[in-house]
Amino acid sequence: MIYLDYAATTPVAPEALTAMLPYLSDAFANPASDHAPGRMARKAVEKARAQVAALIGATAEEIIWTSGATEANNLAIKGALEFRGLDNAHIVTSKTEHKCVLDTCRHLESLHGTRALSVTYLKPGSDGCVTAQQVMAALTPRTVLVSLMWVSNELGTINEVEKLSTMLRERGVLLHVDAVQAAGKLAIDLAATPIDLLSLSAHKIYGPKGIGALFVRKRPRARLAPQLHGGGHEQGMRSGTLAPHQCVGMGAAFALAATRLADDAMRIATLRDRLWMRLQALPRVHRNGSGLAAPHILNLSFEGVEGEALRAMLPGLAVSSGSACSSATAEPSYVLRALGRDDALANASLRFSLGRATTEAEIDLAAQQVIDAVLWLREISGEPGVADIPAPTDNAFDYPAPVWAQFLEAGSNSGEFAPGTPGVQTMRVENRASASWLALHLRLVDERIREARFTAFGCPVGIAVGHWLATQAVGKSAAELRALTATELCRALEIPDDKLHCALMGEDALKSIASL
Repeated sequence: MIYLDYAATTPVAPEALTAMLPYLSDAFANPASDHAPGRMARKAVEKARAQVAALIGATAEEIIWTSGATEANNLAIKGALEFRGLDNAHIVTSKTEHKCVLDTCRHLESLHGTRALSVTYLKPGSDGCVTAQQVMAALTPRTVLVSLMWVSNELGTINEVEKLSTMLRERGVLLHVDAVQAAGKLAIDLAATPIDLLSLSAHKIYGPKGIGALFVRKRPRARLAPQLHGGGHEQGMRSGTLAPHQCVGMGAAFALAATRLADDAMRIATLRDRLWMRLQALPRVHRNGSGLAAPHILNLSFEGVEGEALRAMLPGLAVSSGSACSSATAEPSYVLRALGRDDALANASLRFSLGRATTEAEIDLAAQQVIDAVLWLREISGEPGVADIPAPTDNAFDYPAPVWAQFLEAGSNSGEFAPGTPGVQTMRVENRASASWLALHLRLVDERIREARFTAFGCPVGIAVGHWLATQAVGKSAAELRALTATELCRALEIPDDKLHCALMGEDALKSIASL
C-alpha cells in the first residue's frame, strides 16, 4: 500500500511516541492535582504548550489545549460571537472552509429571535484562493469576525491571511484562521502577523489524534465565551482534565516540525511536482487549485472516468476522494463544486497528499497505477486506441464477489463494433441521478444474437452489469433478453440495495431492444 493521504492524518513520529510513553504508565497523575506527581505532569504539559507556541511564533500563555481542530474552530467562532453578543452580528467566511467551520456558522445563523446573525460565504477564484480584497469588500459595519483557512485541506492553495490580518486589525475585526494544513508546512510567525485566533491539530503534524490547540492572542486580547464549563481549566476557556500524554505528544511533534520545516517543505514539494509531471502524460487531467500552494497537496480531476470506479481500480493507493456513488446519488466535493467543477469532474477527483515517508519510487509507481486505471476505464466507456491494461485483482472496497468477478472481466467484451458492421443494434440508457450510462451493442444473425459488447460509464457495479448482460446475450433472441428483470440481475450478481439503480439501468437497456 502506498500511503498518500497525509492531509487526512499522519503517523505518530517516533520522537513524539517516545515522549508520550512515560505519561501512559508511571507518570499518570492528573496535571490539575496539587501534589508532586500532579506537578510533574503539569510541568510536562506546560513544556509541551511552549513547544506548540514556538512553532507559530506565539507565547505559551496564548495556547489553549482542545480535543482537536474541530473543537478549536468551534471555540474560536462560537466563543468570539457569544462573548460579543449574537445580536445584529456578521461573519465572513468562504464556501470552501472545513465542514466544522461551515457547520458552526450555519448553526449560528439558525438561531432565531432577536439574534439576527448573518454570514457571508465567499466563493474562491478559479485558482482556489480567497483574496484579501474579496474579504474586505464583504465587510459591513456589523462584521465581528472573519474565519478563513490558511491552507485549503482539499486543494492545498494558500489564502492571503497574512495580508488580510493587517487590514482587519486596522478595521477592528477579529480574524480566526484554521491553520491545520499550514502548521509545519509553512513558516508561521504570529509575533509579526496580527491574527487573533488560530486553530491547530496534532495528528496532521505527526502527533497523536485527539489533541489540538487554539491560539488566543493576549495583546490585544481576543475575548472568548467558553463552550465547555466545569472546572475553569485553560484560563477558564476550556474545562476538562488534560491528557498529559497527548499534550506531550503534540509538543514533541511541533518541536520536531520546527527543526525539519524547511527541509521537509522542499523535499515534499519536489515529490508533488514529480507526481504532477508524471500524471500530465494523461490527456484531459485537470489540476484543482492553480494558485500559490502548500508543498504537500495535489488535487486532480480526470475526465472520462467515474469516481467510484476510479477508486476501485486503485486498491494499492491510500488517497482521498469525493463521496462514492450510493443509492443513485453522487455527492461530489463541495469544495470542487465551489471552484466551478461540474459534478462529474468533482466526483472523479483524487487528492494526493505527501509526507515525510513518501519516496520517489512510490510517486512513480502511484502515477503509473493512476494512468493505467484511467486508461482502462476510458476503454470501458468506448474510447478507442487504449492499450490493453489488466484490471486490479484486490477487491479493496468489498464489492460482492459476483460483481467483482464480472468487473475484472469487463475488458474482454467492452467496446463497440466497427462502423458499418451489419446487423448491429445499440441500446443506450442512462441514470441521471447517478450520472451513469450503459450501452449494449448486439450483432444479430438469423434472428439470434451472435456477438454482444457493451460500453459503460459508472461504478464497478454498473460496469459489471454491462459485462454480464453482454455475456448472457449471446445466442438469445430479443424476447428472451427482454424477459430478464432487475430482480434476476440482483440475484445473479448479489447486487446490494444501495446499487439497485445499476440493475434497473440494465433492465431498461434490455426493454429497449427492438424485435428482431
